[in-house]
Amino acid sequence: MNNFNFSLDSTPPIQQYDNIGAYNTLRALMNRGENLTIKFFTSKDNKPCAWIESRYVAGFKYELQDSSLHGLINYLQNGIFVDFDINPTATEPLEANSDFQMEIFKMFVNAGKALQYAPLFRTQPRFLSAMLPLSKGKIIFRVERTDDLLDYLREKKQVII
Repeated sequence: MNNFNFSLDSTPPIQQYDNIGAYNTLRALMNRGENLTIKFFTSKDNKPCAWIESRYVAGFKYELQDSSLHGLINYLQNGIFVDFDINPTATEPLEANSDFQMEIFKMFVNAGKALQYAPLFRTQPRFLSAMLPLSKGKIIFRVERTDDLLDYLREKKQVII
């Protein structure tokens, strides 16, 4: 009689995201001077991320650090690429319940940037859609729409209709 020893490990192997590959792709896009479309979000493991796409490259996730966020925004605003991420795998999770997209959105609003908003009647009632055009691309936002947020934006002289 054969004795079979079946043991199933219930924990799947954890694969680390290839953020080095994502950074190398981003670097290649910037070196070519491409216009980028960026969306910010928080990943499932609570890391700050950007969804990056261009005219010729499909969207991909890039996990951000403070230096990479500043380098990315600097490129979008000024078209200047500097090698800003010396260790793409050193990303850290955010504090619990952080909304990274909202933080970036408010950073631009507080800086007095004029965002272009989709008219409220055209968007889903739960969300507010906005775009920030920059010299080397654009940042797209889709944030939860609340009365407090609308009041805040009107107080900051953002044109919302």
